[in-house]
Amino acid sequence: MTVLRLLRWELWKLSRRPSSYVGFVLCLVFSACVLGGFGYTQYQGKNIQGLKLDPSQYLNGPFFANFVLNIGFFALLPLVAATIAGSQLAGESKDGTLRALLMRPPPRWAVYVAKALASLIWLELMVVFLVGLALLIGHVAYGGGSLLIYVWEYKDAGVWIVPAGEWPGLLALACVGAGAALALIVACALFISACTDNPVVAHVGTLGAFFISSVLQRLPEPLMTPGFKDALPTSHMNFWHEVYRWYYPGGSTVDHHRLGIDVAWSGGLTMALFGLGLIVFVRRDVTT
Repeated sequence: MTVLRLLRWELWKLSRRPSSYVGFVLCLVFSACVLGGFGYTQYQGKNIQGLKLDPSQYLNGPFFANFVLNIGFFALLPLVAATIAGSQLAGESKDGTLRALLMRPPPRWAVYVAKALASLIWLELMVVFLVGLALLIGHVAYGGGSLLIYVWEYKDAGVWIVPAGEWPGLLALACVGAGAALALIVACALFISACTDNPVVAHVGTLGAFFISSVLQRLPEPLMTPGFKDALPTSHMNFWHEVYRWYYPGGSTVDHHRLGIDVAWSGGLTMALFGLGLIVFVRRDVTT
């Protein structure tokens, strides 16, 4: 009950903080920029990620929303996740409100858990908002219809079509999966936030680690061996892409072995970072 009361309090604070809505504004700007890019592409050979598309048949609202989610997962949402979680502890410590909060009866572990849950919930709201907004914009610009699945990770498998009655469930699962994968970034930002009084350190440290891992992951094999790439966090954050294979025509083609390894690796690292952050926060002497 203590955690639930603190969770409501943390969510209320997030809703009252103007900076919490910067991510929603960025989602709007990002969707508008992608829409402009789609319009330009439509008149330049209709070439999207190497596909020759007929806009009247494939380039529609569902395709646009799915495209925005997949690109935003690496280009936008990590920034949002790091900003939300990185300010939870370090931000209040810098403002001088964290020490006052810890002088009250709720134990430190409950405060930490409530802040972690509030960060995850707010992040998931941001993911849903991004997809919902992109879906609305895409429907207005291009209409509805079936969803063409083209994920770069599965380019060797080609493309497939998800009927109009099934893609809402697919996008909903993709939103949940993307939010679960981004929990790793939340955990990292919260851990760094527990170690410092400066939220900028948590933001830059988390984003720096994420982008360095992303760059190393994409280097050619002569430079980076597969074994080294498998040890990088970003190599396992795409586990939610297996959701698309559930909707493969003729039956599911989910790679359960790969899914199990990625979920275990990503989930284990997420829980380890949350645990380390909790240990540091419980033992830390808050002086400001």
